Amino acid sequence: MNKKSNTSILVLIITYIITRIIYKVTGFNYSFSEGILNVKLLIDLGLWIIISVLINTILNKILLKSKE
Repeated sequence: MNKKSNTSILVLIITYIITRIIYKVTGFNYSFSEGILNVKLLIDLGLWIIISVLINTILNKILLKSKE
């Protein structure tokens, strides 16, 4: 596997862990039994996107610094 795929897997794992921590701290939970499209789904997706972009940016900066 190359560095790009390793980074993507690492971003996914770290994002999952951080979102689970946030969900436990805030008491947030979402299930599909509440319906497919509702506010909780949008919050869930928004949180995943924000955290994954932040983690991806941080890891890319760390990896770019290590290449120099």
